[in-house]
Formats: sequence, C-alpha cells, structure tokens
Amino acid sequence: MSAVELKVKTEPRPSSRLAVKVEIPAARCKTSYEEAISRLSRSVKLPGFRKGKVPKAVLIQQIGQIRIKATALENLIDSVWKEALEQTSIKPLCDPDLDGGFEALLGSFEPDKDLALTLETDIAPKPKLKSTTGLKA
Repeated sequence: MSAVELKVKTEPRPSSRLAVKVEIPAARCKTSYEEAISRLSRSVKLPGFRKGKVPKAVLIQQIGQIRIKATALENLIDSVWKEALEQTSIKPLCDPDLDGGFEALLGSFEPDKDLALTLETDIAPKPKLKSTTGLKA
C-alpha cells in the first residue's frame, strides 16, 4: 500500500505534544475503501447468500455506505499512522488523537478524493539545562 507516498508534516504543540499532518492521496483512499468492501463481504452473512459470496451492490444496500466508509477510514488511519512514524522517525508515548474527531472526518471522507488529517500524540520532552558556567563548588 505504500506505493503512493504520503505527505507528512510535523508541528510541535505545547506540553510535549506533536501534531502530525498527513495528506493521503485519492488512490490510497479508494484502495482502502475497496479492501473494506472485500473484507466485509467475506465476513457478513446475509439471508439468501453463502458466507463470503455477497455481491458488492447487495452489501452496500444492506450494510450501508456509512459503515463501509467507517471501516475503510479506521484501517486507513491505522496504516497511515504507522507509515508516518516510519517516515519521520517519531517515537510516540501513546496512541494518536484524531484532531476534530472521527465523526467529523467520516463526514468529509470520500474514497475518490484526497484526504488530509491531523493526528496528535505525546512525545518525550526535551530537557533544557540552565547554564552551568560560572558555578562555584
């Protein structure tokens, strides 16, 4: 999935936090959406169809577009976060927080369009030492 390069920018925030801004190309969003449909069609059991044999159109009609988009977006955020950490060599102390919330991002997520998101995480603080010259013991 990393055939399409991500655009990653970092921005320091107060209290040892770091904002990671990621721009995801439309091709990557579309791939994630198609994978979500494929994964759901293999796991969903609908009356009249064998497990794993549900057609795409029936799956979208029965499950709904929002659930498919949510599944695709969750998987996309996870993979993008891991790839952004590799690109920038960041060592986070916790899982990221999605700036603006998942529901707002889900509302603006379209598989055929580029997606920009901001993830915030805690990082280890950099200690600042005061001047040690001129001290008398």
